[in-house]
Amino acid sequence: MTRSSTAVRFVAALIFSLGSAAHGFAQSPVTSLGLGYKVEPVDGRSAALGGTGLGLLGGSFTIRNPADLLLHTEPAFGLSFSGESVSVADGDRALDTGRQRFTTIRALAPFSGWAASVAFGGEFDQDWQAIFLDTLPVADGSVPFEEAREHDGGISSIDFSLARRIGPLAIGASIQRLGGSLRQTFLRTFDTPIDDAPALAPIVGGQELAYQAWQAKLGASITIGDRYVLSGSMSLPSTLTATVQDSTAAETDFDYPASFEIGGSARLTDQVLVTGAYGTGGWSDVGSTDEFTSHDVSWFGGGLEYSGFDFLGGGLPIRIGGRSADLPFSLGSEPIRERAITGGLGWIFQDGLAALDLAIEVGSRGDFEVDMLEETYSRFTLSFTLRQRN
Repeated sequence: MTRSSTAVRFVAALIFSLGSAAHGFAQSPVTSLGLGYKVEPVDGRSAALGGTGLGLLGGSFTIRNPADLLLHTEPAFGLSFSGESVSVADGDRALDTGRQRFTTIRALAPFSGWAASVAFGGEFDQDWQAIFLDTLPVADGSVPFEEAREHDGGISSIDFSLARRIGPLAIGASIQRLGGSLRQTFLRTFDTPIDDAPALAPIVGGQELAYQAWQAKLGASITIGDRYVLSGSMSLPSTLTATVQDSTAAETDFDYPASFEIGGSARLTDQVLVTGAYGTGGWSDVGSTDEFTSHDVSWFGGGLEYSGFDFLGGGLPIRIGGRSADLPFSLGSEPIRERAITGGLGWIFQDGLAALDLAIEVGSRGDFEVDMLEETYSRFTLSFTLRQRN
């Protein structure tokens, strides 16, 4: 991470600030740490199967491996939306918050042994808002107050991918344009003073940042007998630039690390499919400050899909899975671990040309005694896909 003196001030004080929001309330959600909460660009089917999305027979609209485009046999469009409810523990009290996002939007087209796609995917989510009451002690008494804090923004990517089939082998490459913004606002309004405390005027502040970067990804997959797929990809390191949106236009560059992911699926019977995936990322390259520590991370997930049911003339696949992942940023020397049980179902109709997929995920992040931060959350991901018959 490279810095100028001005950039150090806004990075330390604005992007990564975890300062106590109020007396007795010292913790913030995961989205306030480092670059925020890492968003996995997965669709509803992948999310229900443990967030895998690599080498899924039948195709996925997940943006993990460009070579997996060739698992689709028809031009298609997919859109995925996710909503999350979060409860943040802070000793004997909790903060409830939530966030919503589009995780993937993808249009793809296979042709003559090739496939191409344009996609939008999430990278980091920095959304967080909270309103709470507390009391500020002063020399001659105390002053009750209400405080509102909001972080609104994040980082996403526009992905351009191309893949080529060579026998059972598929190879692919992607170029991604990363961009986004973060708007931070703070408002504290004081109530009637207690005892001889002075009356205090409201405190308000805010700042806006913009992000930009380029990133490249390479991938390959091999399909065996239309029943087994092994898939892997690697993103190359790059540089993320954060710019203050004011007259100073101060900039800071962050090392955006390389990552590696591998996974696949196997069709055990005509109705039963199993899948699993594993990934790593060198996020310690981002560096650490007094407010947070960055870590190298790993994740893994897996699931099972049963497609033996029908509903209103269409297929009704049932899915279940689980996942575990390190988060890139924490308050201590060890990464925060996220664990979840996943599940869901799909509805494939119009002779396979349209599909709805719903995933439900219930999990937790961290341990308050170890990480000084703990969250429980529930998340849904809803996808809609359309295919065009060749």
